[in-house]
Amino acid sequence: MEKSNANNLTNTIVGDGERKAATTGCQMQKWIGVICLLIEVNLIGGNIFGFSALYSVLEEQGIYAMNCNQSTVMNSTSVKPTSCDSQTHQYENASTLGIALYCLPATLLGVLIDRFGCRFTKLILVIFHVIGWLTLALIKPGTDYLLYIHTVCTSLASTTVLLTAATSVIYFSKTRAFISTLYTGAFISSAMWYSIFQVIVDKNLLTLTQLSYIWMSFGGIMIFTSFLFLDWNFPVLNLPYKPIEDPEQQLETTALSTETDDKMKWYTNIYRRRGVWKHLLSPLYILVVLDLGFLLLPSSLLAVVWYPWVYYITNQNTSLGK
Repeated sequence: MEKSNANNLTNTIVGDGERKAATTGCQMQKWIGVICLLIEVNLIGGNIFGFSALYSVLEEQGIYAMNCNQSTVMNSTSVKPTSCDSQTHQYENASTLGIALYCLPATLLGVLIDRFGCRFTKLILVIFHVIGWLTLALIKPGTDYLLYIHTVCTSLASTTVLLTAATSVIYFSKTRAFISTLYTGAFISSAMWYSIFQVIVDKNLLTLTQLSYIWMSFGGIMIFTSFLFLDWNFPVLNLPYKPIEDPEQQLETTALSTETDDKMKWYTNIYRRRGVWKHLLSPLYILVVLDLGFLLLPSSLLAVVWYPWVYYITNQNTSLGK
């Protein structure tokens, strides 16, 4: 009898140790995932908002140069553009289209994430990432339309990277706000990469084609993070941990399940702040939305108007515009 009790105690201790080790391993995987997703969001998450930095690079490569009025310079065999407003407008249109498609598909992507999971949605959009950066690598005079394909595809892939990373906070309980803040900072700073491209190209360190191939290869990072740190709604290759449900949401669900009035009017949910209205009418939520709206509006606007404005006040002098 004593021997049996000793064996049971030993099994209990071993089981507790294994569970503790498994929990520690899951926590490490979660935080490694946060670091990797932060890097990914910074590299890919919002590049389109800095696209205007490429205008001068694209102009030097002659993209949409056929839209310019050409004049032959005296005593020179070179041909220089004298008025390229229509050329710049093509860059602005491509940038505006990319920014619009960065924001508009969020609802559809949210439905896909709810239906199939973050991993499935992200793996599908990896294709758009590869296509987007491949088109920028192959762009040249005569295939100028590839610029629009680049901004559209990279925007769709970028917004998916940001949304899936933001959704991954469901695996945390007490640090969701902190992690969401980190992702927001990584997203905002990702607009710097096109400016870095401009500096690298101007210094002849790498060409735009080479940089595009490098960024295209980051599709491998997207696949890596999808399988190791995100999950899908299929019973195969799932993560060893599950989303942590918000305790307040559990209490709210319990309260609603015990509600006796099954025919409650829809508007009562609004003034009683039940369900989604609890979050939509939260003063903190309203403040954050207004704050981010005012913060992101200048970056979205300047991404379109900054280059032509500088080009105008410098009297179309591209050397000063740089």
